[in-house]
Amino acid sequence: MQHRRLPGIFVGLLGASLGLGCTANIDGSARGADGPGGPDGGLGGPGGSAGGPGGPGTTPGSCQGGQVGPERIDRLTPAEYKNTLRALMSDDSLDPVLDADRQPIATLDAVRKWFNAADSAVSSAPAWLSSYGSCDPNTDHSCATVLYEAFAERAFRRPLTDDERSWLSDSYAALPARASIAQKLETISELILQAPQYLYLYTPGTAQGAVNVLGGYERAQRLAYFLWDGPPDQALLKAAGGGVLDTPAGMRETAASMLADERAKPVLRSFLADWLELDGATILPGLEETPKDADLYGGFDDVLRQSMRREIEMFMDHVMFEKDGSLETLFTGTRAYVNAPLAQIYGVSGPKTASDWAWVDLDPSQRAGMLTRAGFLAVHASQSATSPIRRGVYMLKEVLCVELPSPPANVDNSPIEVTKDDMADGITTVREATLKRTGSPTCGACHTSINELGFAFEHYDAIGRWQQTEVGSGGAIDATANLSHAGDGIDGPVDGAVALSAKLAKSPAVAQCATRKWFEVALRRSPVALDACSVEKVQAKVAETQSIRELLLTMVESEAFLEVNHGE
Repeated sequence: MQHRRLPGIFVGLLGASLGLGCTANIDGSARGADGPGGPDGGLGGPGGSAGGPGGPGTTPGSCQGGQVGPERIDRLTPAEYKNTLRALMSDDSLDPVLDADRQPIATLDAVRKWFNAADSAVSSAPAWLSSYGSCDPNTDHSCATVLYEAFAERAFRRPLTDDERSWLSDSYAALPARASIAQKLETISELILQAPQYLYLYTPGTAQGAVNVLGGYERAQRLAYFLWDGPPDQALLKAAGGGVLDTPAGMRETAASMLADERAKPVLRSFLADWLELDGATILPGLEETPKDADLYGGFDDVLRQSMRREIEMFMDHVMFEKDGSLETLFTGTRAYVNAPLAQIYGVSGPKTASDWAWVDLDPSQRAGMLTRAGFLAVHASQSATSPIRRGVYMLKEVLCVELPSPPANVDNSPIEVTKDDMADGITTVREATLKRTGSPTCGACHTSINELGFAFEHYDAIGRWQQTEVGSGGAIDATANLSHAGDGIDGPVDGAVALSAKLAKSPAVAQCATRKWFEVALRRSPVALDACSVEKVQAKVAETQSIRELLLTMVESEAFLEVNHGE
């Protein structure tokens, strides 16, 4: 099919489409970017504040049912857009270049890239429309209608409304008479790929009291983008149309099947990478960008960085697909996939090349679970040394969901290292230098909790290698810590990260925090007070089973997942 653009008429048709099905405020910020607050108040994290031990994220007995937090309309992420486009066009090679901007109002550059992505996809595979019908569109306008309506239904993830059918029909009729049927189909297809019904995940639901209950197709969409990072397939749409998703039990059964599918692996891997902040956070660069001192860590190259990320991805696959999918395994597993560079990091026998991988036992006195993996440790370190503060802050905020106050405006954020002046004063470790810098009354209120959690990781250098003595100064490593404000079962003395990980694996606070993290992914927002009932039910299941799989299956049965609140 020869491709010819019809820009003038296309822009006009696109403008007409913007009024369809998009009546609420558009918020295109990233998944989980919301803060804990909102019009209905925040849902506190399990750890409370740094000033004292917090309780669970909800007040006991607060579950009232029939309440969910305010809904928002979210744009497809770049990954979701790519996966959706590939499914629509039956072409896994499509790799659209999109604007990573996730602000509420799209930039002109983002819109331009959407147009280019649609244009390129439609023109790249001339025969793609044949998968939507067996008729010949070249000589039959009625066939063209069948094809573009079928395409639109897949793109919109549901049957078309009467208004949408009329809009498409009118748009097709408005195209120049000189254009061939093939050209018109291309233009209509591009129009569909830029319609808000395609670009945004809008779930109006049906009003029932104070909330709107999602219909089958809306639930299918929510399930697919949550567990597969892509659109519902034909089987899922069939389940939606057949009423399978109308009950919590049907949602659970369907989700269980979806979790066993290969398409779930990237989502699970992405969650763990996000949780470990492998892609960076605030002032923290991601794994592929984190700098290291070349004189001290000359082997920290791109191959090793990529190996570190791949190891964590394979570990998540192992936990979820080969083991029991438990939080305990995630925090305490002592086996790992290694290649040659990682075998050297971990001090074990392994493959001789970077391309070969082996499943090996790590030293259980040195390694246990995700927090002792090299990729995480490398990200949460400075260029030349460990970073107890960075690691401690991470533990409080991301593993225990403790809300820390903002640091003073004039705080020194430079990495703490052992200087010549320190050594002259008898200070030979980063631990000692950290205590020296943060020992003032002003700093101590927060750093007592932060530092001690970070000290438990002092046996791991800036690229995650086990160390008995400090790099550079040779000072003896002390990884003991006296934890406080971390929660029941965690507070108290601990010797090293392995012992800490064992405590974390059984901690209710950690299970509650993990639940909150997954809710942020599932709802594309942070849970708020109105979501308390749903959160409590999932937290109770996780406390009972310690299972990530049960966490996810219970979540898709929850009111927060099956209902929406448009705040009307």
